[in-house]
Amino acid sequence: MARVYYKEEKLSGDPLHNKFINVDLFDYIFNSTNTNKFQLTATPKNPILKTLKIQKEVFNNIQLTRDGIDYSAEEGNFYLPNSIIFYDVEDAVFPSEFYFISKIGDQIELRQCDAGEGVKWYQIPVLHKTVEDKKVLSKVKNSLKKVKKLVDTTYNKKVEEERAQKELERKRKIEEMRPLLNQEQKSGYLKLTNLCVNNKGSKQKITHFIETLKNYDEDEEYLTTLNYFLEFLDKDAYNFIMRLDWKSDIEDFERMLKAALKDNYDEVLKLPDYQSYDENASVSNDGIFEAYIKPIRLIGLQVGFIDTQSDEYILLLHKQEDTEQIKEAVHKIGYAYYNKN
Repeated sequence: MARVYYKEEKLSGDPLHNKFINVDLFDYIFNSTNTNKFQLTATPKNPILKTLKIQKEVFNNIQLTRDGIDYSAEEGNFYLPNSIIFYDVEDAVFPSEFYFISKIGDQIELRQCDAGEGVKWYQIPVLHKTVEDKKVLSKVKNSLKKVKKLVDTTYNKKVEEERAQKELERKRKIEEMRPLLNQEQKSGYLKLTNLCVNNKGSKQKITHFIETLKNYDEDEEYLTTLNYFLEFLDKDAYNFIMRLDWKSDIEDFERMLKAALKDNYDEVLKLPDYQSYDENASVSNDGIFEAYIKPIRLIGLQVGFIDTQSDEYILLLHKQEDTEQIKEAVHKIGYAYYNKN
């Protein structure tokens, strides 16, 4: 990639004063895009001009070098400015003919460089010279107009990308500072897992997750540690703690119960048929929970509820004999337990 080199942080010629090509335009292009290379083609909108082959000439390639640094090497001390490089043919690392606008301090200048095959980077400072051809200035101006239009179309995308990156960094720092779950809450989650999850593989993975679980109470996204824990369970389809909105379909409730029964107790139980209820019925309708819990209690199991004081139901399938231990564990994670007999 071609770069621009000076012997020192100082303009080599006179600063460029142009109504269109100025420091503000230079800064706008640099600060409003993440793109560092543009390939241009002249495309006149006027069909008459196109027929007559009259078009505004532009450079084929525009390259941004984001430097602004001092550099020391065996060959000497150098300064690499932020630059916009213009060339048509990429026939060497430093093209045989290229032009550039460099910014040093609060000024810019337009320079020309004849290089090509065999030219070394440290020779560039003595090779570039003042541009005197007005046609070159016009070609640079036309090229920058096209680049500006391209940058205009991507500006909002760049702003959004930078905003998203800052948000990720903010969340990363919050996560680094987040404390681990206190011992009482941790013991509560472990106890619930031990009592309700009987699949050995699932229990091992859930236990490992709890060992490193952090406190998400009052988190701006999850609000509670329980919500964060439930998302983990949902993501990997561990049929352990079940979450239902108050207006969830009865079919969803039936599906969850059957999965929990099979995965944790190896039971396939005949439950009420959700199709026997009104098609608009939901789990919050009177008698729904009781109807499904009744056959479960006949085999020594119980559906318990974690009271989160919200408009959703958080359910646990556990052995009836473990009810007091479940109630104690639920209290440890910060909630009350109840059931519907």
